[in-house]
Amino acid sequence: MAIKKLERNSTKKIVQDILPSERRAIRKIIVDTPDEEIPKVTARPKKVVHIEKDNQNNNGSYKYLISFIIIFISIAVIGIALSLSYSKAMITVTSKVVNVDVNGTYTAKKSTNNNIAVDSDNEDIGYDTVVVSDALTQTIPAVKGPLIQTKARGSVVIYNNYSASPQILVAGTRLSSPNGLIYRTSTTVNVPGKKTTAGSISVAVVADQPGDNYNMNISDSKGEFKIPGYKGTDKYSGFSAKIKTSITGGFYGNKMVINADTKKEKIKLMQDLLKEQLLTKLRTQSVPSEYILYDTAYNVEYTSIEPVMKDDSTAEITVKGSAYGAIFNSSSLIKYIAGKEIRKFPSDEYTVEGDKKLEFKISNIKDFSIKKETPLIFTLKGQVVVTGVFDEKKLKNDLIGVKLQDSNLVFAKYPSISSVHTLITPFWMRSFPNSAEKIKIEYKH
Repeated sequence: MAIKKLERNSTKKIVQDILPSERRAIRKIIVDTPDEEIPKVTARPKKVVHIEKDNQNNNGSYKYLISFIIIFISIAVIGIALSLSYSKAMITVTSKVVNVDVNGTYTAKKSTNNNIAVDSDNEDIGYDTVVVSDALTQTIPAVKGPLIQTKARGSVVIYNNYSASPQILVAGTRLSSPNGLIYRTSTTVNVPGKKTTAGSISVAVVADQPGDNYNMNISDSKGEFKIPGYKGTDKYSGFSAKIKTSITGGFYGNKMVINADTKKEKIKLMQDLLKEQLLTKLRTQSVPSEYILYDTAYNVEYTSIEPVMKDDSTAEITVKGSAYGAIFNSSSLIKYIAGKEIRKFPSDEYTVEGDKKLEFKISNIKDFSIKKETPLIFTLKGQVVVTGVFDEKKLKNDLIGVKLQDSNLVFAKYPSISSVHTLITPFWMRSFPNSAEKIKIEYKH
């Protein structure tokens, strides 16, 4: 028993001597080796490696920062370029508007120089005139009238180629036409004697009998008239006559006539129809665009021509007419009747609506004659609307590149504008676009 115990202890001791603990060996190395004997090579590389890591990290951060700045600037430049390229401005304009109530009596005189006085309240307004004419022809039924017997009348020239002595021909002396019809001289004449040429004298003649067969035109006359009373003597060949004027008016029979009442009614209908034609022509062809012709500011005159037989049962009747219009220059008229309100606008920087719809009435209609250029007294009643206008192109050019905060100075130069609302896109743009085409204007009513 004792021997076994000893062996156990001996074995334990031997193991400890052979295998000492690592912690103790290390401690010995640290304690037995002085600090200055520690190899410096191993400490220096550790330090160098640590420093190189810091430099690499700093260089990388710097590069990232530079790249970020470059990208940011590029994006900003692109954004600015796109903003300038796609920027737009929408201007909503409310124009200055004045409503003018018109209700008064005015006197207008014929304008002598086409300029109407409007600057002085003491001067009368003027009017100009336009005239159109037309004619209308229609058929009208004819009825058989009483028996009519009329003799043709005209004149001839009698020649004395017989002697140097004058020859008296008494009234009623017969003259025979080339076709054998007899005419008689209306007065006694003394035919001059022959000299170097035959003596001659004109005399009125009348047909011996009624009837239209005695009618004779100059163009239809052929040959000479002879004096039947001289037949068988030398005077027959020495005296002759030629037609001087057409011989007309001969008729025998029941002449067709127009019933007086029928004629009167027909003329009235034709005048009404002609009036519409004249007024249409007056309004559409004769009134300049800057002038006004009010509905009742005109006179119409008619002339009726006696009916002319067309055939055995109808006749043609013609009515002629002329329409005279008194017209007013629109701008000048409004300046005259609404002078104080108009003066709120710059010259010609406004439009007028309603002036052509004013109720117009002539007060001196019985005495007024446009043809005679008499003064015109009239009343006007209604409302006109005066709206300010401006030059859009000029406004756009004035706004190019202007800062939004300074735009009021530009709009102030346009007194015809009442108010303005401006929208610029994109929203961060604070100036108007650099092109007039990118500036749009719309109106608020």
